[in-house]
Amino acid sequence: MSLTALQVRQLNNMNAAAQRAQLGSLLGNIDPYVNNIFLDTTNGDDDQVSAGESWGTAFKTMEAALETVETLGEIHFVGDVREELVGSNLVFDVKIVGHGSLHHPDLPATGYNPGSSMWRAPAAPTAATSLLELKGRGWQFFNIAFDCPVDAGAIKLTRNALSTTAEFDASHASFIGCRFLSGAYGIIDNGGANNITIRDCEFAGMTSVGIYGLSTAVANPRSWKVFDNMFPSNVGGLGNATHIDLSLNESMIARNFFGTVLSTALYIDLTGGNGNMVTDNFMMGVFQAVDYVAGTGDSWVGNQTIDLSRGTETLDSGMSVKVPA
Repeated sequence: MSLTALQVRQLNNMNAAAQRAQLGSLLGNIDPYVNNIFLDTTNGDDDQVSAGESWGTAFKTMEAALETVETLGEIHFVGDVREELVGSNLVFDVKIVGHGSLHHPDLPATGYNPGSSMWRAPAAPTAATSLLELKGRGWQFFNIAFDCPVDAGAIKLTRNALSTTAEFDASHASFIGCRFLSGAYGIIDNGGANNITIRDCEFAGMTSVGIYGLSTAVANPRSWKVFDNMFPSNVGGLGNATHIDLSLNESMIARNFFGTVLSTALYIDLTGGNGNMVTDNFMMGVFQAVDYVAGTGDSWVGNQTIDLSRGTETLDSGMSVKVPA
C-alpha cells in the first residue's frame, strides 16, 4: 500500500509516537495503538525526536500526551501538570498513571527530579474550568494528586444524548488511589455517567462538594461504586462543605470514612436517586435528614454512626438499621 501526498504531509506534522499510531492505522496493522506514553514536566520536551516514547524522551505537557494517546493506551507521568484540558470523545479506555508519592512536586534546586505526580490549575486559570473534562468511555486514573480549581472540579464526567462521533459519554471511568485537594469540587458528573468506580481516594478541603452531580440531563448516574475512600474531618479547613451530593441510582457506597463537614451542610445527599446501598461506612454528624438524605428505596443498613439511639434508625450502639429520616 502506498500513501497519498496528503497522508505524507499529515505524518510529517506529527511527532514520532503519533506517526507510529497513524502509520499502523493506514497500513492496516492489527495493533496500531500507542500503548505507553511518557510525560515528565521537568525534563520532557514535546518537540524532541521520539517524543513520548520513553522516560528519556518524555513529553513535557499532558496536552501533547492526550493528543497522541489512542484507545487502550497508557500515559505515565511524573511532575507538575499545570493544564486545563478536554479528553477526546473518540478515544476509549485510556489509563493515566501517576508515579511517585501524592504530594506537591517541589524541586530542591535545579537539576533535581520531581518525586510526585500532581495535576493542578495553570497560573492563570480559565474561570469555572475543570482540570480535565472526560468525554470518552472507560478512562482510568491511578495514583494522582489533583489540586482542584477554586471554582470548578478536578474531573468533569460529561455525557450528552447524541450518537456516533458527536456522542460524549464518560461512563465506566475509574479513580483508584488518587487525592482530590483544596478546591470547589473533586469529581463532577455532568449528564449522568454510569458504572463509575471511586476507590481508595481522598477528598479533602472541598468548598462545595467532594463528589457532585451537576446535571441529570441524560439520566441519573447509575451503578457507581464508591468504596474505601476518606473524607476527612474538618481540622485546619481540610473538611469538605459536603462530601457527596449526587442523584445516584442502583449504586453502592461502602467502607468509607465520612468526617465532620466544614459547616452545617449535608454530609451525603442522594435526593432524586433510587435503590442505592449505603453500608459499612463510618459516619460523623447526625444520622437523620439534616445531615444524611437517602434516595427513594435506598438501604442504609450496617453503618457505624456516632449518633446513638436515633429512634428506629439506629441501634443503641449507633449501628444503622434504616435510612436516615
